[in-house]
Amino acid sequence: MSIEKTISDLTTAINGLTAALQHAQTGAPAAAAHAMPAPPFQAPIPAPVQPAMFQAPAPAAAPAGPAAPFTDGAGLINYVMGVYKEVGPAKGAQIQGVLTSLGYQNINDVNPGHYGALFAGVEALKG
Repeated sequence: MSIEKTISDLTTAINGLTAALQHAQTGAPAAAAHAMPAPPFQAPIPAPVQPAMFQAPAPAAAPAGPAAPFTDGAGLINYVMGVYKEVGPAKGAQIQGVLTSLGYQNINDVNPGHYGALFAGVEALKG
């Protein structure tokens, strides 16, 4: 059964119920509601759409920087802790700013592709 036929049948049934309710309330004849059935529903057909030329964005490249002396998370943490001890708490607190500038809140989340940029930023704090 198509949706158009179902809608048409439901429309006819609703018209019949409406007429029966009117007849029950006013005593008017119920035959007027069946005079003309509703036309079948016909959904509009959308015009064909030409696909737009889509170009995927280039992946974000890690900021360029010198090669970091560490290659894993443990080496990164050891390096940052060593610099923190070397520069003291005042400058060491600025390491968080370097992390934030790279889009990180936590040292453990730093992507290996950003190790060089982090290294460069932390080294700049030392000088």
